[in-house]
Amino acid sequence: MKKSRLLLSQPIKNIMERKFLVVNKNQIVSEVHNLLIKKSNLFEVMDYIYVLGTDKKLVGVFSIKDLFRFPSNTKVESFMITKIISAQAKTETEKVAHIALRHEIKAIPIVENEKLIGVVSSKNILKIIHQSSIKDRFHFAGIHNSHLDYANTMQAPVIKSVIHRAPWLISGLIGILSIAAFIGIFENTLKENLILAFFIPVIVYICGALCTQIETLLVRDLAVMGKDLKIHKYIIKQGIISIIIALMISALLFLMISIFWQEKEIASVISLAAFLSLTLTTFTSFIIILGIKKLGGDPALGGGPFGTVISDSLAIIVYLLVANAFL
Repeated sequence: MKKSRLLLSQPIKNIMERKFLVVNKNQIVSEVHNLLIKKSNLFEVMDYIYVLGTDKKLVGVFSIKDLFRFPSNTKVESFMITKIISAQAKTETEKVAHIALRHEIKAIPIVENEKLIGVVSSKNILKIIHQSSIKDRFHFAGIHNSHLDYANTMQAPVIKSVIHRAPWLISGLIGILSIAAFIGIFENTLKENLILAFFIPVIVYICGALCTQIETLLVRDLAVMGKDLKIHKYIIKQGIISIIIALMISALLFLMISIFWQEKEIASVISLAAFLSLTLTTFTSFIIILGIKKLGGDPALGGGPFGTVISDSLAIIVYLLVANAFL
């Protein structure tokens, strides 16, 4: 199956068109009209006509329809738009498309040192927007960045997909086996208070669920908002929400254990361990996702298995340490 390279992974210089009509501000409508007729087959972009100054700098732009709105002897200078919406050669591909959408224009001129070097056409702007939406859906589904080199996941080679996915799961397996060995250290504590063993799955589940919830929200918000996401404010707000949830869950655990097992001391220990585990899980989840992103990995792919094993491990460690300290 043929690989289809996405525009998102390419620099603007590879995407922009280089054949378009340019005129000077002193030319009249009839001259521009004749140029358009004679050389129309040479142009790749026909939405706008660009006006260059004597120094080859972009000084104006007008639409082809303007040629039919003014008398034939009208100078271009009199109706061209001088407040030009443009992008730099180093501008990110997606941002160029967003500029076009925000200003409701069909094509974006690309300038370098104020000189016109190319134009991103309406055709490519639409492709960029479409492929950007595909990229976001990949992130939501937990697909690695490497898959974005392909038009769809069915085109990604099997071996490459295995190489990107398997290490995260294997690291999780190693981590959870280490925790199994760690639990053995507290064998005597568990024997003396068998009820503690009953609640290990509860603590692990609730911490894992909270971890998954936080990571899913963060990955989604990173994909949707990108650089507009204020990380510090985001962590503070989500941290407060998670702490409130941790308090609610801990209180419920205390009530249920006190009512059904009639063990208020153990209920206090388990609820305290749950609160500490959930709070630690919250901030660990942020560190994992942001850390993977900082290192150039895909948070959607690594956050799930890696975040789960870290969350489970911390939950069990905190739970058993608290139980051992107070019982």
